[in-house]
Amino acid sequence: MRRTGHRRGQSKAQSSAARAVVAARGSGKWGRRDLDALFVIIGAVVAAYFPALGAGFTNWDDDRFITSNPLFRGSVIGYVVAAFTRVQFQAFHPLHLLSYLPDRLLWPNQPAGFHALNLALFALALVLGFVLLRRRANTWPALAAILLVGLHPLAVESVAWVVGRKDILALLLLLAAVLVEDREPRSKRSTAVACGLALAACLAKTSAVVLPIVLFAWLHFARQVPARAALRRCLPFVGIALLFALPVPLIWRQNQMIPPSRPLPFVLDVLGTLGIYARHVVAPVDLSPVYPAMVSGQVLAGLVMGAALLAAVAFWHRLPPAAKFALVGFIGCLLPVANIAPLYFRFADRYALLAVAVLAWPMAALLAWPRVAARRIGFVLVLLLLGLELWTTSHLALAWKDSLSLWQNAVAAQPRAVFAHLKLGETLREQGRFREAAASYLNAGQVDPGGLKGPAGFLRTMGEKAESEGRISAGSYQQWERAIAKPGFDARQMNALIESVDKSNCHSCAEALLWLALRMFPEPDPSLVTLARKALDRGRTSTAMVYLGEVRDPNTEGLAEIVRTLNAPAGDSPR
Repeated sequence: MRRTGHRRGQSKAQSSAARAVVAARGSGKWGRRDLDALFVIIGAVVAAYFPALGAGFTNWDDDRFITSNPLFRGSVIGYVVAAFTRVQFQAFHPLHLLSYLPDRLLWPNQPAGFHALNLALFALALVLGFVLLRRRANTWPALAAILLVGLHPLAVESVAWVVGRKDILALLLLLAAVLVEDREPRSKRSTAVACGLALAACLAKTSAVVLPIVLFAWLHFARQVPARAALRRCLPFVGIALLFALPVPLIWRQNQMIPPSRPLPFVLDVLGTLGIYARHVVAPVDLSPVYPAMVSGQVLAGLVMGAALLAAVAFWHRLPPAAKFALVGFIGCLLPVANIAPLYFRFADRYALLAVAVLAWPMAALLAWPRVAARRIGFVLVLLLLGLELWTTSHLALAWKDSLSLWQNAVAAQPRAVFAHLKLGETLREQGRFREAAASYLNAGQVDPGGLKGPAGFLRTMGEKAESEGRISAGSYQQWERAIAKPGFDARQMNALIESVDKSNCHSCAEALLWLALRMFPEPDPSLVTLARKALDRGRTSTAMVYLGEVRDPNTEGLAEIVRTLNAPAGDSPR
């Protein structure tokens, strides 16, 4: 009796394991449910990103690439030739530029057409991802996993932003290359097609050089191909990746895209960057088109990421294949943007699109529970998570409707991001809302002590405001900017310029110049306090405030007395 019970237990365990294997690997056969799943994917993408269809062009590179690009507005032949012969917009990405030709020919002035094509390409990429997943998972886990990727808030920037098309193209072509290379039996023709797709992916966006890492992880961990055989299959793709990856640092340096320093030591900086992206995948809050140079919590994220990697290495042999794939694929996709070479824009949601996409198969494997009860619980949890993603993504897509909405949301999400304040100031200034623009530039100057861009934007705002009111002649502020930009311009010349402007009918312009001068030619704190006191003696309170705003040490001698004087009620004589 005991033997019979033991055999029955073994039989049940074996059947459960067999069901788990079938659920995880998929039957490979397509049916009506799979076709229905394709319609679900398309419908979910449209529902989530529908607000983007009503969005316009923004001043976040849409102007550089489209609306103000003379090449795009010129002849088609000239545009094509320039795409293949020039490094444009700090990168060599001809296929990305050529992808706007349908828009150029069909709806050159209708942003809805650009957004609709982005949406169609993204839906196609998700369909390819689903087809790939179906080779290793059944319909329900594959559909749930690809929807979790497609509706993730980190994908909003790439889909809702016109110029984000480069990320969508890279994802689409990378998935297509893996899909072709994954086919069995293999042939020279299929390998050639896969290499062609890999080449096209890199021509769309250079970060597609991560394809060999993704392909190796897929072959070795998902397909269980031996490591050496998987490496041999990846060699042609390694050659393509190196062809595009090696010139990138040179292009970045020539276009001043690599800052002179990094905010953290190298190892902690890289681990912190990976940790920040991992946190955004798990908790996509405070998302923004731009981030501060050092995101709050980066040190902690780096320490946590380092500990997690050490634990993964220590227990590597115990990890399931899906977990190994997730680790290798996620980190591999982020290597080009992990600040190994420090980037000017150190963080961006669009950088994480490929990394989020490679998590699809691990999620599908996780959802392939062998027990019916567990699958039902998983189904409910996934539905709740998809509903939350849909709500969040559709609201984030609304932020891309125009430039003002975009930068207002960016400042609200990341108030320490200098560039967000600068772009908001630029947008408001172009709309003639000078008071609000000035406030944005003041905020930028406060967030970035010592930086020149906030004061420079403030000067332009004050100049344009004075011109619009007829207090100074047209083109005056442009003359000031040209004078400041001349080689050899020094503090003596700046003082002369300030005195000249101060004699005009725009004292606020002179004070804006003074703020810029103090950033260009810094004074020690005691000198700033002395200059502020002299300005007060002349009755120039606002000028004194400019000097005091640049004092770094709050304990500077005489500072407290001046502050008491400024804060005293009118008619009082503070002692």
